[in-house]
Parts: sequence; C-alpha cells; structure tokens
Amino acid sequence: MNEFPIVKEYENRIVEILLSEDITECFDEMLQIGARIISGALSPEGKRELAERIRKSIYFLPMEDTPDMLRHVAYLHLMVRLTESKEFYTEFLSYVDGMRIDERYRFFLLMQARYLSYQKPYIITFESERLFHKIYKRSKKYYEDTLGGGGNFLKLTSRNCGQTVILTQQYLTDTHRETHITNLIAQEIMVSMCQNTFIINTNDLLPVTNVVPLFGIEGHNSMQYLANANNVFVRGLAVPYFQCDDKMPSPDELRVIISTLRELRPEYIISCGDHSITASLAAKIVPVIPGYQIAPDDNPQHIRENLLNYRRMIEEKRFWQIRFKVSENMIN
Repeated sequence: MNEFPIVKEYENRIVEILLSEDITECFDEMLQIGARIISGALSPEGKRELAERIRKSIYFLPMEDTPDMLRHVAYLHLMVRLTESKEFYTEFLSYVDGMRIDERYRFFLLMQARYLSYQKPYIITFESERLFHKIYKRSKKYYEDTLGGGGNFLKLTSRNCGQTVILTQQYLTDTHRETHITNLIAQEIMVSMCQNTFIINTNDLLPVTNVVPLFGIEGHNSMQYLANANNVFVRGLAVPYFQCDDKMPSPDELRVIISTLRELRPEYIISCGDHSITASLAAKIVPVIPGYQIAPDDNPQHIRENLLNYRRMIEEKRFWQIRFKVSENMIN
C-alpha cells in the first residue's frame, strides 16, 4: 500500500501547526491528529517517514519565547511517538528540564514522558532516567515550597499504632490491577494486622488539567460516583475513603491531605503507584512504604508477611531501610 499521499497530507498540516503563531489555537486538532496517527492511520514505516519529513521541515532558533517553546516541546513529543527513539526521548526530557515554564506545566509534561516510557520501556537510557528524576525532584520541591514545607517528622511514639493510610494514584473497580492490589492490602491491614486504614485516591496518575498543546495527551480514568464517597467496600469491609478532584496535583488538595495525615498520625503509609507527589510529601511526616514492596503479587500471604516485616522494622526503628527503599521508587 502506497502511504505517500497520506504521509504528505499529515506532514503539511503538522508543519503548518508547528509554524503557527499561536499553537494553542490548534489544540483540539493536534489531539485528533495524534490519536489518528497512533491508532493505526500510518504503518511503522509511514510514521518514520513522516518523522523524517517533519524533521527536515522544522528549525528552531536558539533563543525562544513562550510560543516557540510550546511549538518546540510539541515537536519533540511528537517525534518520540513517531520514532520511538531513545535519542528523541532524551532530548524531550532535556528540553522539558530547561524550559522556562510554570512548574505545574513541567510536571504535566513529565507525566506524559512517564507514560511514553511505560508504553515503550526500550526508549529509556541512563541519561533519560537521570533527567526524569531530576525534573521529578524539582517538581516535588516546588509543591513542598508552595505548601510551606510539611512540618516535622512524627516520631513513632507520637503516631497512632492502630492507624494506617493507603495512598493510591487511581481507584477504579477491583478488576483494575492497582485497585485490586490496594483492596488486598487494605483487607490484610484490617483483618490480619488488626489496624484501621484509610484509602486516599490522589487521582494524579496522569494529570490533564495543566495541559500543554501536544499531538496526543494521555489522561486517566476516574470513578465520578466515588467523588463524594466517605467509604468504599472491600470484601464486605467498609473502608474510609477520600478522592481528590481532577485538578491534582493541586496545592489546595495537597494541604487537605497533609493536614489529614497530621491529624490521623498513622503508624505508616503505603503508596500504590510510583512518582506520586503526595507520597513524597507524606514521607516527610511518617514512613511511606512503596506498595510494590508490600504486594509484589496478589498473594494475601505474601502481603501479610511483608506487612509484618515492615511493621517490625518500624518498631525496631530501622527506619533508614524503609527510607532507602522509598527513595529508590519515589526519589525522595
């Protein structure tokens, strides 16, 4: 099949958009173009041909104002999607790192990069990982400063040994893996550990509120009926529940969560999902244990054993071991 006509058609329109004075006016069309290309409008060879044609048609000046930066970052993101290239992925992150842009938008771009790396892990290199973690720490510092710091770390004697908290970045139905793992952990905490737990859905897996125009944006699903729920039911057990709105990571919502954590004084927190700003800030208050270390699989016995092991570490004040493992996952 000759794809030349359709490749040429995409090339012409994409180049027009990337050369437009205000790329934000093309936002909806960019999403449509990105969706069509990625969903199969072009073969892998057609995507590479399109990428090469766009590369030869676009040039960015060293000194860029905001409109130029928005065009440039949209170009790099598109090139990663078309070529699945390690080089373009690293260049995209390097550009995001150096952009003069509000930190909320930078974090949005970082989460889009995370999605690309999840879908195509072979594009990750040591340098791109370094850049990703550098940008993440910068974003965490921004939110920490915006909140005025998290206050002092609560000593074990000041915490409620009968209370825990589970932070999850997405909570859907039990057929969804992360939700299923969250529910299994909650069940073991309440039944086997005889502790209370509180599930907080931070709803920030792929934020889409602080958007930058791109040829394709990934968001995540949310159960709207849970927005005002006070409890969810796990194997017949009522578990206190709170769901953030779709503007996360929002300083206002983060303040509510941090204030709630200080009021609850949990013995520990389990964070399901990685690179969670909320979990990173919470780690300034009490120990935060990555969920994948508690539940590497969905075996209740393994979850129970891991919970006992980590609780023993906390009681024996071997907190540095937990902090080390958290830092590997969330870069605290």
